[in-house]
Amino acid sequence: MRGLRWLVLAVAVAAGTACERPTSQQARTGFAARPELLEFGAAAVGRTKAMKLRLANEGRASYRVEGARSSLPNVSVPAFEPFTLTAGAEHEIEVRFTPDVEGAVQGQLELLTDASGGAAAQVPVSGRGVKALVEVPETALDFGNVNLGLVEMREVTVRNPSDVESPLVLSVEGSDADQFSAGAGLPSTLAPHETRKVPVAFSPVRLGNAEAALHVAVCDGCAPAVVALTGTGVASALEVTPLRVDFGRVAVGATAEERITVRNQGNEPLSYKGAVLLEDPSGVFKVVSAPALPNDLLPPGAVVELRVAFTPVAFGRVRDGRVEVAVRKPKTTSPGPKVTLTGDGGASCVEVTPAHLDFGPVAFGMTATRDVTVYNRCREETSVTGLHLTTQAGGYFTLAQPPSSQPVAPGGTLKVGVTFSPRAGVGSVSQGQLAVTSTQRTSSTTDGVTLSGEGKAFAPCEYALPSVLDFGQVPVGSEVALGVTLRNTGNEACFLSALQLASGSDPAFRAVTLANSVLEPGKKATLIVRFQPSSEGEFQGLAEGWVSHPTRGHPLVNLVGRGVQGCFSVQPTTVDFGIGRLACGARTREFMAYNDCPGDVKVAGMKLEQAGGEFTVSGALPATIPAGGRVKLTAKYAPAEEGEDAATVRFTLKDGAVYNAGLVGRGLAKTEQTDHFVQEAEARVDVLFVVDNSGSMMEEQQSLGENFAAFLSAATAAQVDYRIGVTTTGLDPSPGGWSECPGGAMGGENGRLFPVDGTSPRIITPETPNAAGVFAINTHVGVCHWNEQGLDAAYRALSDPLLYNLDDPRTPEANDGNGGFLREDAKLAIIVLSDEEDFSSQPVAWYETYLLALKGNDPTKVSFNAVVGPEDLSTCTTSSSSGSRYMELAHKLNGVVDSICTPNWAASLEKLSESAFGANRTFPLSELPEDPGALVVRVDGVPVTDGWAYDARANAVIFDRLHAPVPGAVVEITYPLGCP
Repeated sequence: MRGLRWLVLAVAVAAGTACERPTSQQARTGFAARPELLEFGAAAVGRTKAMKLRLANEGRASYRVEGARSSLPNVSVPAFEPFTLTAGAEHEIEVRFTPDVEGAVQGQLELLTDASGGAAAQVPVSGRGVKALVEVPETALDFGNVNLGLVEMREVTVRNPSDVESPLVLSVEGSDADQFSAGAGLPSTLAPHETRKVPVAFSPVRLGNAEAALHVAVCDGCAPAVVALTGTGVASALEVTPLRVDFGRVAVGATAEERITVRNQGNEPLSYKGAVLLEDPSGVFKVVSAPALPNDLLPPGAVVELRVAFTPVAFGRVRDGRVEVAVRKPKTTSPGPKVTLTGDGGASCVEVTPAHLDFGPVAFGMTATRDVTVYNRCREETSVTGLHLTTQAGGYFTLAQPPSSQPVAPGGTLKVGVTFSPRAGVGSVSQGQLAVTSTQRTSSTTDGVTLSGEGKAFAPCEYALPSVLDFGQVPVGSEVALGVTLRNTGNEACFLSALQLASGSDPAFRAVTLANSVLEPGKKATLIVRFQPSSEGEFQGLAEGWVSHPTRGHPLVNLVGRGVQGCFSVQPTTVDFGIGRLACGARTREFMAYNDCPGDVKVAGMKLEQAGGEFTVSGALPATIPAGGRVKLTAKYAPAEEGEDAATVRFTLKDGAVYNAGLVGRGLAKTEQTDHFVQEAEARVDVLFVVDNSGSMMEEQQSLGENFAAFLSAATAAQVDYRIGVTTTGLDPSPGGWSECPGGAMGGENGRLFPVDGTSPRIITPETPNAAGVFAINTHVGVCHWNEQGLDAAYRALSDPLLYNLDDPRTPEANDGNGGFLREDAKLAIIVLSDEEDFSSQPVAWYETYLLALKGNDPTKVSFNAVVGPEDLSTCTTSSSSGSRYMELAHKLNGVVDSICTPNWAASLEKLSESAFGANRTFPLSELPEDPGALVVRVDGVPVTDGWAYDARANAVIFDRLHAPVPGAVVEITYPLGCP
């Protein structure tokens, strides 16, 4: 049964002519539709997603729009009155997509007009049905100007409008993604109808504008919601140019120099102490000159020029380096601006890959073709002016195209095809060389690619291959993917030279060529062919291959299909299962048969055709589907071997019409994963104690000060360069309590290090005289306060204006800032001691996001530790409540949790010492293990069977304190992969 489902017929027409297009007002007009392709993207199953389609008249004569109809049963247009578009006029109509099942659909929307002689205007339509949905109302976050080394916070709202639980998957993408982070510590799912605030942080490490995007996965396999992130890293009135020095391609052994200009554009002098090379992982960069200035000051308006050099020692792109310019406002310890250094070692800025091209075994009498890619990394156009190919031994290497000069745009690529033909009877390895000469302006460079291949005698290939691949009837605009499968049915290995779409096939067919391979007995190769008719009618194509056989060496498969406008359809027309691991169970997808005809449609047969047994289909067909009815079908995919799999589900109607749905998937045999780590030494650690100064903490403060030596045990043993500071849980002054608090702030340190009045050294280092005595004084913070806000206190201690300023500009006290405590290259350890719950203002995830951002989102650089009221208060009767928020953050940030009622403060502080100063003990896995009991851990190649445990919540291997790998050790963790 032919014809399209009517979505709109806005005017009444006489019976018998209802399906005819209007013929009135025939005019030469300029019909246009914007967008030219309606791409709905992902839409939740059962929910409607709407788009506006703007119709325009770009001609000089008027035309009339009478109605619209669609080839897709789940795309509709609300009723509208017919309208006339005069020359230059525009009119919007709404188009709606309501998917019934998961999967992609494609089709066409047809606008019934009298434009251009009455021809209907067609607009392609595509969309994808998904089961889960997350809504993100924000589209952009602007953080404004943020000083280097600080962190600015914003929030994004995410909502789950559905009745089922939805996964919450966040990622930050883009060239400046390293300066943004989002959602640390949040649960990975959203409950039905839950709304949640996601904390987003911007921590600039470079001067200038930063741009990235927060991607929120709204469903499985569909395009994410994107929130644009922008911010600007600033450093007062300082200008540094450029912020990224790209040396380009420099010959190996040669040296190139570039300049970095530093300008003080403010009205005050800046502290200046030259520049230092922070990072140089490839050992190729150098600060050549950083002039000294009088009194180490850069006066207002003054300029200083630094010079940096690049000397590559090997071919290829080097790992980026970084230079820090030691310039900042006086009386601050803020980090200086960083300049990224990058470059390539080689003779030119043109890269040719791969350096070695191996064709593997190729049957005598046959050929194999592979590509070499020329990539132009230059800043301007280059030309490939020479392709010279030589065979040095064995068979023949030839070019697959003429060696004519070809331009390559900056950033562009050029594919060079190379063909290998083994010499008859010569089974040794063949060798050759491809020389690629590129020219830029007056200079030329030649890059070489070594070639190899092997001639091999294969027995005549016995294979099974269908002679015809029939796509049946496919709705115009929809796409069906089917497979051409060639299977080796013999008892010996078979050589396949290529499997591809033959030249001259109708453009409605497309496929990606399968390169040469050896098929072992029983193995197969599948070419996925996609058919998408653009109009009604018959289409033809040809798939061809070459195998090792004297008379049947060129197998051919005819491709046929028909584009139709029908009221019966199957959606999605292609069910794509993606990658399925061989060791995992079957994957399941659903698809739907629709009857949008005015009467019943009888499906006389439903047949599954495939080369193997990977797919199964079930459902209530064959059957008669009433008008407006639909039948849900279920397909399962269980791959049996690696490679592409495809199957065809053929639906035969009573009138003989055949409609197809394609099933495709890819088998993957990988069953285990090995993660590699290098243990690093923590030579520098900054420790912030946050001590409760409420009325019940007197004994705990006393015990803490008396056991300082136990806390420093691990630091002393590892010779750690530490800085230790103390603040309180009090934010506002509180003259009440048991007594007045010492230190000059009346218990309201508000994040400032204790004592605010400077009566004792506020930062303890290995050089501090009588460090134990100083610590005892600094931890006797008093018992005057009543409102414990330890997380806010830690945040304020580590944020502007306290973090880098030597003086807090908001207070009358002198030199009460925290400048000099936090170091950029040091690990940060926070230790909270409290007998009360935290009453800070933000969710725990907010503080986790902030603290991680402060340390470049490196979880090995931050630990949070809690000595607080335990969950079971019967074991700690002096604690009024459990410190659940502190414990939650400690669990997330690799910390130690202990009871504030600990009977042995020395032992407790030793554990805290190991957490703060000890080596990294947590190694997160990149994937989820199928069986945690099968993990294999090796340190420096030696299996380690004890001293570690797997933490399922963190998906990490955590070593005991006494078994942590030593600095420099290589840790390898191998585990079986789980199934999705």
